[in-house]
Amino acid sequence: MKKTFQLLCGCAMAALIALVSVTAQERTGTSQADLPSYRAAYSIENTTGVTIPYECRWGKTGKWEKMSLRTGITKTHWYPLDRDGRAPTPYVRFDRIGGDNGVTIQEYRMEFHAVGYAGYGPAENKTEPKRYVFSYAANGRDLNLNAK
Repeated sequence: MKKTFQLLCGCAMAALIALVSVTAQERTGTSQADLPSYRAAYSIENTTGVTIPYECRWGKTGKWEKMSLRTGITKTHWYPLDRDGRAPTPYVRFDRIGGDNGVTIQEYRMEFHAVGYAGYGPAENKTEPKRYVFSYAANGRDLNLNAK
């Protein structure tokens, strides 16, 4: 009887331990912390020796935002990509002739690169925006915005 009691207690103890370990397991779900996270980005560098006022917007109907870029500075503009990896087309406009006491607007349709975090795994992280540079032409008056 004592052996039967010990065997019964041993089986009950084993079942209780198994039940506790099953219910104590950590609940897991799907984490989104390591999903890819990209945005559209382009940068403009100013090498002119003067501060350049300009405006930029995302998309044909976006609001123009006034900016100024000091010489020697690079400014990055970005916009979140949608689920399909798209963003509105960026535009930049500025006075293209310096020192003429007038305003001659030049507008550029910009390109961008997808930059950000590739997520967990072997995918490559993309960290370089499409690069542009403000510079004056040889005549010292005509302002250019060129891809770098």
